[in-house]
Amino acid sequence: MLALTLAATGLAGAGTATAADPGVALTADVSRTTSSVNKTQFGEIVEDINHSVEGGLSANVVRNSTMKENGIAHWSAVTAGGGAGTVSLDTTQPLNAANGNSLKLSIADNARGQRVGVANDGFYGIGLAPSTKYTATFFAKADAAFHGGVTVDLESTTGTVYAKATVRSVGAKWTKYSVTMTTGRDTPVSTANRFVIAADGVGAGSSLYFDVVTCQPPTYHDTGLRKDLMAKFAARKPGFFRVPGGNYLEGNTLSTYFDWKKTVGPIENRPGHQDDAWGYWSTDQVGLKGYLDMAEQTGAQPLLAVFAGYTLDHTVVPQSQLAPYVQDALDEIQYAIGGTNTQWGAQRAADGHPAPYDLHYVEIGNEDFFDGTGSYNTYRFPLFHDAIKAAYPTLQLVATTSVTSRQVDVIDDHYYSGDTSFFTDAAHNYDGTSRNGPKHLVGEYATTNGTKDNPTGTLAGAVSEAGFMTGLVRNADVVIGASYAPALADVNDFQWPTNEIAFDAGSSFGSPSYWVQHIFGNNTGDYVVSSALAGAAAGLNEAVTRTAAGTVYVTVANATNSPVASRIALNGTRFVRPNGTATVLTGDPNARNTLAAPNTVAPTTTAFRASNSFDYTFPANSVVALKVDTSAPMTPVLNVNRGLSLHVTTPGATDRSVAVTDGVGAASAVTASSPDAAKLDATFLLRPGLAAPSCYSLESRANPGQYLSHRGDRITLGADKRAATFCAVEGNSGIGVSWRSYDDPGRFLSYRNGKLTLSGRDHPADSSFTVGEPWWRSDVSVPLGRSSWQANTGDYLRHQNFVAKTSPITAGSPATDLQDATFTVEPGLADDSCYSFESVNFPGQYLRHYNFQVVLNQNDKSGLFAEDATFCATTGHNGQGISWQAYAYEDHYLRQYAGNVYIGADGGPRVGDAASGWADDTSWQRAAPWAG
Repeated sequence: MLALTLAATGLAGAGTATAADPGVALTADVSRTTSSVNKTQFGEIVEDINHSVEGGLSANVVRNSTMKENGIAHWSAVTAGGGAGTVSLDTTQPLNAANGNSLKLSIADNARGQRVGVANDGFYGIGLAPSTKYTATFFAKADAAFHGGVTVDLESTTGTVYAKATVRSVGAKWTKYSVTMTTGRDTPVSTANRFVIAADGVGAGSSLYFDVVTCQPPTYHDTGLRKDLMAKFAARKPGFFRVPGGNYLEGNTLSTYFDWKKTVGPIENRPGHQDDAWGYWSTDQVGLKGYLDMAEQTGAQPLLAVFAGYTLDHTVVPQSQLAPYVQDALDEIQYAIGGTNTQWGAQRAADGHPAPYDLHYVEIGNEDFFDGTGSYNTYRFPLFHDAIKAAYPTLQLVATTSVTSRQVDVIDDHYYSGDTSFFTDAAHNYDGTSRNGPKHLVGEYATTNGTKDNPTGTLAGAVSEAGFMTGLVRNADVVIGASYAPALADVNDFQWPTNEIAFDAGSSFGSPSYWVQHIFGNNTGDYVVSSALAGAAAGLNEAVTRTAAGTVYVTVANATNSPVASRIALNGTRFVRPNGTATVLTGDPNARNTLAAPNTVAPTTTAFRASNSFDYTFPANSVVALKVDTSAPMTPVLNVNRGLSLHVTTPGATDRSVAVTDGVGAASAVTASSPDAAKLDATFLLRPGLAAPSCYSLESRANPGQYLSHRGDRITLGADKRAATFCAVEGNSGIGVSWRSYDDPGRFLSYRNGKLTLSGRDHPADSSFTVGEPWWRSDVSVPLGRSSWQANTGDYLRHQNFVAKTSPITAGSPATDLQDATFTVEPGLADDSCYSFESVNFPGQYLRHYNFQVVLNQNDKSGLFAEDATFCATTGHNGQGISWQAYAYEDHYLRQYAGNVYIGADGGPRVGDAASGWADDTSWQRAAPWAG
């Protein structure tokens, strides 16, 4: 049984289940928020895989419209009434330099009542619907012997015509023709159809030529994008579109990467290219603008990936030859956001979009961890980074693998697994991620359990993904967004086994994973509410969010095979409206959707009676989002008597942290490799407010007893209680925290023109700061040299058979035990603002964590060992002594548990994470060394 306690006062209320004597608690306070939910929290990645674009999002139903896919594949001659003719590929009558191939129709016999034409079979058929207008365009020319016109129609594969239009005359020069035709109301919904252009009874002994042939039904917001697929995207409210991929961006060779400049302008001037990443021809008729439109038309931001000089065959562009590709990236960004007075901004306007797109993130390359040469770190990322930052300093740049040569804004992580429990187990992956390092984008993830007959996954995989997504929400301060991958697949031809949405030429369906995305997109608030699930069985994960207006969302993924009865209590709210709604996705864990049964797994929404305390049962194998309207105040959650850093959010200055230099407030560019003095200057200890304990004071780590204060507008160090007190409120820009002056409540700590000042909220980003881990990682100073460490049980930390333990130690203990319980405390191997513990009887061997257990190992001088053997000193969690934070797992602390020693989080799936007794078990007292 599960008891959910979402902090609130009040009344007991009836629910949908009875949860007597609940033994598991989810605790949260809906009035206290930990971070903002990003506008980009959940998005899409679209690349041309599985005919996602060519034959998918591209609404053009004509396949091989430029006669470059294996010659004239998907075209054939069509005759009737005794007419005769043939089709062939012609290269002697080029339309233009970009498109030199054409389809030649040679008409032999075609008297009155006869028909000779060309037919296209589409992308595994052509979907038709009744009472629908279709627009066809094509370029055509005739030889001198042809006199007459052509008919254009959509018909069944057996020749029943459903829509028809006429072009009265085709001349001897290449000309673009456009017609519209409408299906009748009795037209059957089917895909067994073809597109035909025919000469009816004319032209015997002559030839016609065709190129760049298109036919499309009404499109999504007139963008040329397929309506049903775009509507499914829009319905799940994505925050971003990562475009155009993906392997499609890179191509297998330098001749087949996504060369964006060849994908803009009139479609007849686009040469197209072989999509050799996924094995078919791309006409590029959607092109760069179409990818950007996908985001804009669904209310999302584009996350633009630029080619970075690496291809799938492992070709790396040498540094001396990279400059043109860097310039292409700058031009591509200019196309997206440049003014119409620039070359590529003018091209965007000419393409029908004068306004710039809402671009904030640019990804440099794709999966460059496959490049074993190191070129991404040594010169490719730096050259792109420096050029883009110089031209567009406010853009955030995404790296596709670890980079040490430049400060990285965001790093892209990819996860795939066929194990349906993988993502449930990964729900806490980002809990310990550094808040001072780069942000993270989960650019691709999915449970890959599709089949050869169905390119979508099961409910079990989707519920597991939902568990992972709860962790992404809880860690929204460090995870900017995530995109399930791939987004789309044609059921008739797919290269990737598991996808979000599947389709054929006429219809589409969402997978269980799609519905999980839909639930999160429609049931996530603007702010994360602090929550802790204690004592629950593995397989249960939660996220709690709220809006500024007080709507609270409790989202729970139950990956177990049993229902979980719960009691939900809302604290921190003055009032709860009784009419709650529950959106539930559940069913057979092995079930999946199909074209024939698209809603086998689909969510249902029902009403339930909410109150300050109510019962609810989460079904087995389910994802549930509970929506409750409350009246609750909202205050950021901050941990007092702990170190922190404050990061500027002003565009173009996000590499800066609040600091104090020579007693004056400043904003400094600090990194993990900065000098110790710079780290100390940019680290503060958060204290209860000197003038009001409900607010805060920021004590300088470098200047104990001195606090960040204001003197008029200036920010300095001082100790005046009122001037050194700031009240934390939700960030004025909607991001992070704003620090309102206690004695001048209309003004806030702000970054302005390189300096810190006190100012109003007229520049919201300037007065909003994100909270990070302290640059100087230890909150308290620990004497170096030999010492022993006593646990709350009275036993002492020691090593035994090279494993860390706690044991009773006295002066009468054997000499070996006394030595085992004595360590030399040294500056941290990974960071000298922290500490490492060297054995006194095995010099060169250190305590380090390995698979979350603490052991004694020889220092192998590796970076991983240094991180694992480094611990940062903080005030004891039980108010006494010291708690030792694992350097690379910032929510994990040195913990004794039943005589063993782990690094453990306060609640989690591992034995060292048990919530009971955690504060005491992670607090250690320094003692005189047993082996002096």
